[in-house]
Amino acid sequence: MPDRFQPAPAAEDTAATARPASVAVAVERGPQRVLAGVRGEIDLDCTDDLRRALLAALEVSRRGLDVDLSGVTFCDASGLGVLLDVNGRAAEAGKDLVLVAPSPRVTRLFELTDTRHAFTVRTGTNARTNSHESHRHALTDLTRDD
Repeated sequence: MPDRFQPAPAAEDTAATARPASVAVAVERGPQRVLAGVRGEIDLDCTDDLRRALLAALEVSRRGLDVDLSGVTFCDASGLGVLLDVNGRAAEAGKDLVLVAPSPRVTRLFELTDTRHAFTVRTGTNARTNSHESHRHALTDLTRDD
């Protein structure tokens, strides 16, 4: 069971300038649940890496995964697809996925796609505090320099 999620290997840099990382995940392991704090922009460029990180976090949890989305500044349909996939995999494993404090951009995506009902969502000021019990284990940038 990994304690640290590693960034994906960088692709060869053919451009003169590097693109800054768009999303990062901080993972906190508790005795029953894992909290994955996601921040930044979730788009097609990072969804494979995000999916791998969330599924790895789900795997090491006993009961489920809480995903803190308060720091997400952008999320497109590919990001929504990752969340739906991880939600389904959690259910298959007898665990649950809880989305914690989704940012206004994520909430708007749920409204536009009518997918809010597909998730368990915790909102409010205590949502993040009440979702987990543990210490920070890793911070991973999931995008590559292009």
